[in-house]
Formats: sequence, structure tokens, C-alpha cells
Amino acid sequence: MDSLLNQRESLSSRSAMTQRVLADARRAFDEADSAVLERCASQAVAELWSESIRVKTFLPVLAMRRIRETLDLQNRVPGGERSSLR
Repeated sequence: MDSLLNQRESLSSRSAMTQRVLADARRAFDEADSAVLERCASQAVAELWSESIRVKTFLPVLAMRRIRETLDLQNRVPGGERSSLR
């Protein structure tokens, strides 16, 4: 039940969504630089939040895709590993 409440709270504001996406990114890319993940999460959420996405529950998935793509482009994914989030 707490998980559902936390999900609902994370959809209420851009900063809450950024924190949620950042936590997901840290779990998925645990060896990546924390500052890079913070910047990527903030940028991805900011871009997506301003788009006309009607269902905000998809925003974390879309943001994680953007983060993964950014890290892939920068060659910052540890060991060249690919995330299973595709």
C-alpha cells in the first residue's frame, strides 16, 4: 500500500517525479557517476514534464529510456552493460 501512495505522490509534482526517476536510475545504473545521473534525471523529467503526456504514470519509463540513451552516448554505462529497461 505504501508503494502505491508513494507512486501517487511522485506524480504530483515535477520535483517529486525527478526524485523518483533518480532513485530508479541509481538502482539501474549503480556504478554510474551520481552527479551525471542527477543531471540526466533532472533533464529527462523536465523535458517530458513539459510535453503533453496525458498519462503521467508513463513518465518514469520514458525518462529512464532517455537516461539510458544519454549514458550510452556518453559511454558511461559501466562495462558497456545494457539495462533491461528497454
